[in-house]
Amino acid sequence: MRIGFIGVGGITRSYLDSLQKLSRPVTAVCDINPETAARVAAQQGCHSYTDHREMLARETLDAVFVAIPPAAHDSQTIDAVEAGAHVFVAKPVAIDLDTARRTEAAVARAGCINQVGYMARYSDITDRAKELVQGRELGMGIGRFMARMPSKHPWWGKFAVSAGQIVEQSTHLFDWLRYFLGDIESVQAFGHDGPDDEIADFEDSTTVNLRFAGGAVGSVTSTCSARVHDTFVAELLGREFYLRLKMDTELTGYLGSDEIDFQGEERGYFRQVEHFVAAVEANDQNLVRSSYADAVKSLSATLAANRSLKSGRVETVE
Repeated sequence: MRIGFIGVGGITRSYLDSLQKLSRPVTAVCDINPETAARVAAQQGCHSYTDHREMLARETLDAVFVAIPPAAHDSQTIDAVEAGAHVFVAKPVAIDLDTARRTEAAVARAGCINQVGYMARYSDITDRAKELVQGRELGMGIGRFMARMPSKHPWWGKFAVSAGQIVEQSTHLFDWLRYFLGDIESVQAFGHDGPDDEIADFEDSTTVNLRFAGGAVGSVTSTCSARVHDTFVAELLGREFYLRLKMDTELTGYLGSDEIDFQGEERGYFRQVEHFVAAVEANDQNLVRSSYADAVKSLSATLAANRSLKSGRVETVE
């Protein structure tokens, strides 16, 4: 399998480490920063580029990882699938629905294997929770992401690049809850634009109420100004059961009279890449839990939350 990368900053390290564990070498990498591209290429023993179109034209790639900042998404994924590659795209897939849906259509036309990096869907605790709630009606899903972000991050705190914490970071919780409770129908968000302008030029704390199409309700609470124990948590509730999923490996709660205390080993970061590689090798999209089209639904929900922050109204998820 000939693998290429468009973007080799940040999260790419996790993808590269996973590919190394799978004994899958990288053929070529591309980054707009020539020093970064050259450094990673030297580490991987592969070719480096600063223009992804040149890389796609010169290299015959079976799979491409697209790992770029949210606002940088334009034609990269489209170009990759039109060059005949299968694609793994880091979340979020864009910061606007026009770009995301244009790309979604191209991916569908190409008929390629496609996956988005929502690693929580692939963790042990997600697998176990899915088993436990099978056949049960979920009435509520709650999520929270609370972490003090670094003040000198090159782009995270710039709304024009990241679209804010809800879209860039808490998207994992929207997606995780959708995986259990189905599509989100409408949202209402409230935000606090506090004193942490050195971290971000958007709200430092938000809470978003959710209405799921199936009738369940929920909420996602986020902050980038305070470091909290148990940063990334989701809770699932229904009649006579409660499950608490602490990312990355802890599942607790109860099911009827049974106490649940499960410790997982796989956080999902490796398994998501393992699933993608297996899906490409088998040419089987069914091995993917987080398709591009499904990720667009998570993006749509977070963008609706951003609209609600500005309007103060309940917003329908497009």
